[in-house]
Amino acid sequence: MNGFTRINRPAARVAATCTMMILLAATLYKAAACPFCLSPPQTLAEQISRADIVLIAELVRFRVYDGGTRPESTLRIREYFRGTSIAAYRSELAVGQAIVIAAEATGQPGDLFLMYGTLPENAQQVATSTFAPADTRADTSAAEFSGGSVVTANLSFDAESESELAIQKVSLVVPEWISWNETLAVSGDAVQYMRALPAKSKLQRTRLEYFIPFLEHPDAIIAIDAWAEFGNSSYNDVISIRDQLSRDKLRAWVSDPNMSPERLGLYGMMLGLCGTPDDAVFLLDHMQTSVDPSNSESAPQQKTFRYGSEGLMGGYLLLTGEKGLQQLEQHIVVPADVPDTACHALVQSLQFMWSYESDIISPERICHSMRLLLQKESMREIAITNLSRWEDWSTLAVLTSMFDSSCADDRSTQRAIIQFAQVCLKNGKLKERSRPFADDAESFLCHVHATRPDLLNANHREFRAPE
Repeated sequence: MNGFTRINRPAARVAATCTMMILLAATLYKAAACPFCLSPPQTLAEQISRADIVLIAELVRFRVYDGGTRPESTLRIREYFRGTSIAAYRSELAVGQAIVIAAEATGQPGDLFLMYGTLPENAQQVATSTFAPADTRADTSAAEFSGGSVVTANLSFDAESESELAIQKVSLVVPEWISWNETLAVSGDAVQYMRALPAKSKLQRTRLEYFIPFLEHPDAIIAIDAWAEFGNSSYNDVISIRDQLSRDKLRAWVSDPNMSPERLGLYGMMLGLCGTPDDAVFLLDHMQTSVDPSNSESAPQQKTFRYGSEGLMGGYLLLTGEKGLQQLEQHIVVPADVPDTACHALVQSLQFMWSYESDIISPERICHSMRLLLQKESMREIAITNLSRWEDWSTLAVLTSMFDSSCADDRSTQRAIIQFAQVCLKNGKLKERSRPFADDAESFLCHVHATRPDLLNANHREFRAPE
């Protein structure tokens, strides 16, 4: 009995549409990043390297002025990750000094914040006041400085107030250089993590070894950044540290029903890189999750496809090769009631094996699996696109037969078949191995030109029938 069932169909349709867009884009080029990490965020190391100033500051106070419309946060500089040369040049930016930003940095006094600062292209540009102002502006009329004037602050204990520090203004004349782009609350653990970040100049294997222990760290900022480092690494980089991976931890993370899809895909692939035959069975079992459609304890539970299982399928194929691919075909391609999301995941795993591991599963066998997906109407377009990219011109006869039969009312698939034939014809003029199919492609396009010229126009492709 097939375990992949149609549950929550509207949600599945939306997910399938999004996945289709990703898959169509993925067929255009071989991505440099991790194959199963969808849109990983910019890493902390990248953000730090692209900012002019990056520092840790502790919150002194937060206030709102003008009837609650103007937030103002005062923070004391604790340490720098970037921009120490600027701080050395300007004493008002030294560790221990206070800065004020027109933004909300809520929390308790002493809470830590990560701050990114940018210098304008013209360092003399006058911007919104950066340094800590007082409630009234100091008199700076006697100052002569083209960069403008601001008021900075010293923090001292106010004897009349037992509960808070008072800000005492000091008039200074300095260029107002810094625009604070982001202020992010961080923990002490996150600060220690950032202090030890390996330099971007180091070998990626060395860098990834640092991030392995922080995957699934309790601090969300740390865990996301560690995952992003892997997500922004190439597949070969991940392979280079396969001997450092923990099978037990990966199995625990894959088993977590609440694991996010993008991390689930990465962990499934990792387990395939370092796992055993037992892990192959484990991955196959965890491609599904139990669902109670009636929310009743007495109702029988069903299995539904897990988002992120494309990475589990990729890891499974790494461990099982062509035998495992046949098993996936029996579970996903053959049954009629399998949701499109499962088929899309299989497509991604096939793309992965084609691009990175064709020694484990031959290109001919991968093409065979992709051709099987032509049986499913919703998968035809993405299957044809991949087969064209892989130059599997032997499929041309099947596609031209479908054009006037099973696809007669499917304009999207018909256009995909036309594009397939056009690329085949073009390649036949450039590559020797494509020439045997070029004549058939040209004959088909002549047929389309005579019977369905509207489809040729819709494709916006150049094709002229022979005179």
